[in-house]
Amino acid sequence: MTQVSVGALPWRPWVTPEHARHVITAPGSVWRWLAVDHVTGSALELGTDRYRPTPAMIEQVRALDGHCRGPGCTVDARRCDIDHHTAWPEGPTVVGNLGPLDRRRHHQPKTAGLTSCQPVGEPSQRGLRWRTLTGRDYVTYPKSWTEAQRDPGAPSPGEEPPNEPREDPPPF
Repeated sequence: MTQVSVGALPWRPWVTPEHARHVITAPGSVWRWLAVDHVTGSALELGTDRYRPTPAMIEQVRALDGHCRGPGCTVDARRCDIDHHTAWPEGPTVVGNLGPLDRRRHHQPKTAGLTSCQPVGEPSQRGLRWRTLTGRDYVTYPKSWTEAQRDPGAPSPGEEPPNEPREDPPPF
């Protein structure tokens, strides 16, 4: 993968890497980075060099996850702390490394080392593998925003419908 260093400032669309480095390393400078696919030009990930995520990142994480990501928890994401899955500074402050956790039941025990979590599966699925001190594993996923639209007896998306004979007569 080729890395290209390009900088942009609000008052100037593009700057040289040297100028960007000068601005970034200036005392009191706060900066964010945007990973971009150099072939398509598409934005891939917005990040910051700070511990605290930006308000836009918090809003995106809450929208993506919908509820606390602790095992079995359904506390609304707006009532949760936003926590790093991999502790900062080892884990970056990016949306893919952040998730909502209920402070009392999941954030504090994780911080105390009583549980741990790591991303699992495809990044777009946002799966988290939790491990307890007793060695039990749990995998959690974000809230399904379409769950309420499904019939209770209908198969989940991607699940094959049951192959049962029909009891009603054919329509002829």
